[in-house]
Amino acid sequence: MRTEAESYWRSGIKSFDPDFLKKLERLALQSSRPVLGTAGGNRRSKAKGSAIEFSDFREYTPGDDYRSIDWNAYARFERLFVKLYMEEREADITIFLDASASMAQGEPGKGILAKELAAVFTCIALANYDRVGIVAINDAVMDELPYFSGRPGFAKALGFLDEIEFRGRTSLKKGLEAYGPLRGRRGISILLSDLFSEDGYEDYLEALQYLKFQRQDGIVIHILSPQELDPTFAGALRLIDVETGEPVEVEMSPHTIRLYQKALHVFLEERKTACGNLEIAYVPVSSGISLDRRLLWA
Repeated sequence: MRTEAESYWRSGIKSFDPDFLKKLERLALQSSRPVLGTAGGNRRSKAKGSAIEFSDFREYTPGDDYRSIDWNAYARFERLFVKLYMEEREADITIFLDASASMAQGEPGKGILAKELAAVFTCIALANYDRVGIVAINDAVMDELPYFSGRPGFAKALGFLDEIEFRGRTSLKKGLEAYGPLRGRRGISILLSDLFSEDGYEDYLEALQYLKFQRQDGIVIHILSPQELDPTFAGALRLIDVETGEPVEVEMSPHTIRLYQKALHVFLEERKTACGNLEIAYVPVSSGISLDRRLLWA
């Protein structure tokens, strides 16, 4: 029998069969630091509790649970100590999907891939008892699905993703800053974008710095189409910027292609280096690679 999520997914963005969903549920999103949460989950918290992972000792004080006393330590030191444990808490996973006009381009479409990957990350997070929020941004917040948890929420996430339209101009910094719930919320932020912006590298760098300022473990999924990675155009062309409408006249000669490839290399290296300097994971992908192969990142 198909679940509601599986049935919706088959009729919507992409076909996820039950075996594929099970594969996703075996994966996990890693955080480099303990998290602070309010409900049980699979991640270590700085809060001390009674979960299974040992943390430290401290001396017994009246009122402590006597069941936490370490009697072996008492036998050695003739003093009472209690065991402390790292409490397991849910993490907040925020998925930012670039929904600007440029993401509608490419064959296969960059935006379709972004939606598919957003669903993949949602499935993984929910399977690990984390909370997920999904936010569509361009130069502002276009739409959002507030934080939720529990596997039944997967179908709701798919419906939200399916309705996202790609339009408007890109400003990653403005889009991230406009999302109020991220402020003061330590967790993991995933950005799905082609990283094109009118303001160029500065916009991208300031967006990443903002995530670090908000104490986020960042993951950047840089999505480009096969046509952007290896253009096969030739002759005189009039190119139109899909976000600004500005035209550019170009002659696509072998020399022009070589210049483009050099500029593309610089573009990719700048973004990779910026992520590395800020300890943010950077994953470049082509929208032409199958979803199964993309799971090999894990």
